[in-house]
Amino acid sequence: MDAQEFMQDHADKAVAGRIAEVMGDLTPEALGQVGALMAGAPNPLKGNKVVALGKEGEDQLFDVTYTGDSGSVSMREWVRKDDAGVWKIMKLEKPS
Repeated sequence: MDAQEFMQDHADKAVAGRIAEVMGDLTPEALGQVGALMAGAPNPLKGNKVVALGKEGEDQLFDVTYTGDSGSVSMREWVRKDDAGVWKIMKLEKPS
């Protein structure tokens, strides 16, 4: 699985409501950032769009937009393999 496939799988799990698996994709630092970014997000999520932005150092960057009946929420996500070789979301913030 490459970074793009990981991010699409992660976004699809979020839309499917598989929250425990979604949280498992995040580092502790990213887990601390997700709550503020998802505040006001549509509930339930009904779709997603994952856009690859390229690399920043050793990280792959993506903009992910989640949609639902009441609107959308977007976030920028930094992804890389951890020391065990597992893809993880390292950092989250609102896109500029």
